[in-house]
Amino acid sequence: MGTTQLILLMGSLILLVILSINFYSSYRSKSEIDIYNQALITGTGIGQSIINEIQTRAFDQKTITKAITSTDSLTAVGSLGPESGETSVTNYNDADDYKNYVRYDTLGVLAIFKTWVDVKYATKMNPDLNSLSKTFTKRIDVFVTNTYLQDTLKLKHVITY
Repeated sequence: MGTTQLILLMGSLILLVILSINFYSSYRSKSEIDIYNQALITGTGIGQSIINEIQTRAFDQKTITKAITSTDSLTAVGSLGPESGETSVTNYNDADDYKNYVRYDTLGVLAIFKTWVDVKYATKMNPDLNSLSKTFTKRIDVFVTNTYLQDTLKLKHVITY
């Protein structure tokens, strides 16, 4: 084997190694993006399913059996959350019972999704602002985390009475 052939062989091997590294890097990057997208879609679905579940409940403990016309009848700001005896989500009968609710879902390859809920009174004209008094508007914030998500997902939903 001559020197020219040896140089061509070494150049070919170096080129093959560079191409292999580039291929592996792009393949790995695509796989990471696919897993992230799958986690994002799944996490959003989990969060939305909790919001849908909350929407099937009454607006407030006081509105379960009768209509009210004054915010004075609503649950106090500091008392939002499950009432005594409501120890399981199956016992929740109004939206604010979900305040501080936490759920873990294990979904195959994507591992564990942690979901927690916060419910607050909100101002009518700007539901992003918390209200320090009772209103006919409540904001539901659902947070979802997972190993494969780069940040916490936050879903917001406003319910009114």
